[in-house]
Amino acid sequence: MSVVDHLTPMLGRWQGTNRFRLMPTDEYTSSIATATVAITAVRFVSIAYAWSDGDTSHDGLLLLGGEADADGASGVWVDSFHTGPTWMTFAGGTRADGELQLRGSYPAESGPDWGWHIHLRPRDAVITMHNLVPGYDPYQVVELALAPA
Repeated sequence: MSVVDHLTPMLGRWQGTNRFRLMPTDEYTSSIATATVAITAVRFVSIAYAWSDGDTSHDGLLLLGGEADADGASGVWVDSFHTGPTWMTFAGGTRADGELQLRGSYPAESGPDWGWHIHLRPRDAVITMHNLVPGYDPYQVVELALAPA
């Protein structure tokens, strides 16, 4: 199944809550979030979202395509807070429960690469983002829970 077909339940305009924490020992803070999920260039899905950290607004964009059920999904991600001045590339596929899991990494200034896992649950309209710090277990940083706008 293509990523477009897999993410069809999420197409449209959404609003909801973004829960965010920087470190695994931090408490989550919540903010209002919005997202627009659309088919782009026939074979891709774009997910444009906005959230805030206190008084500072942030936004991001995921562009996803490929075959979701053959571990052939790929994507790029930019976020005004999480990715800095460059985009990250991702690869992955779906699990038996329908969650699309994508993995990406970026070079550290020294030592092993760091990374992110992005999980999309289209039936629940939930996106989670997990930070991968070398030497530690991945931990969830973001939960974006959406409902139709």
